[in-house]
Amino acid sequence: MTFRRLLFAPLLLAGFSVPLHAQCSDAGVCSIGGGHEPEGMVALSADYSFGSSGSPDDLRFHSVQVSASITIPSIARMSVSLPFNSQSGPLGSVSGIGDLTVVFSRSLLAFGPGELDLQIGGKVALAEVNAGGLPQAYQSGLGSNDLLAGLHFRLSGFNAAVAWQAPFGRSENAITRLKRGDDLLLRAGYSHTVDSWTAGGEVLLIKRLQESTVLDTTAAPGTFRSVPGSDQAQINIVGRASWAISANVELTAMIAVPLLKRDVNIDGLTRALTLSTGLSLSL
Repeated sequence: MTFRRLLFAPLLLAGFSVPLHAQCSDAGVCSIGGGHEPEGMVALSADYSFGSSGSPDDLRFHSVQVSASITIPSIARMSVSLPFNSQSGPLGSVSGIGDLTVVFSRSLLAFGPGELDLQIGGKVALAEVNAGGLPQAYQSGLGSNDLLAGLHFRLSGFNAAVAWQAPFGRSENAITRLKRGDDLLLRAGYSHTVDSWTAGGEVLLIKRLQESTVLDTTAAPGTFRSVPGSDQAQINIVGRASWAISANVELTAMIAVPLLKRDVNIDGLTRALTLSTGLSLSL
């Protein structure tokens, strides 16, 4: 904990134009990098996404997310996102407000058509994590306050990013008391625009750097155990398309499927399929 705080303290003081994107079976780290910058000083968007964990958990996820971003001239772009989530599966269903995500982005280097951005932010635990008396995988939030940091590079239609998510604290979910490991994200993609249409794709590698830990129900109260396999990587392939309805309004769509799927779903983040559509307005 102390090491991570010391490592990121200078970055948090540095000063920070990135839109938030639909979930990619991650804990929030996919908010770093990817996609194009929104036009205008202010951008507003609303997105609906559907996800499925596949077998054996058979969980279904629905999310309506509202986002806003604003440019602070010569300083940064700040993006904020808040979802309303619904999860259902064999044990029951839960709906509620999810966790708040905030990301700041500042250009470090610009040259011709290329740009390198520093992006820093976090997730704030707002969601109830004991709804319905169900495990963590059914909850609308992850129950921890997380730090997000990364670098995003763009050159013409190409983009690449590296990012890190560090969770602080343990979820208060009474069944699992989950503490997740850190997440590392590597992403690369390309998009192309013809008239009012833009289409592209990305490959994302999300690696859990340590095994997660949960309550050990076979030991003394307050004892925790590691979850074998919970540090497995997931590789997603993502397709995106957008249509500029006007100079200020854009319709978007996304599909994501795993090339390598996590087997352990203690946190509810495993996806076999994700679909998303949304509408954005730039002012």
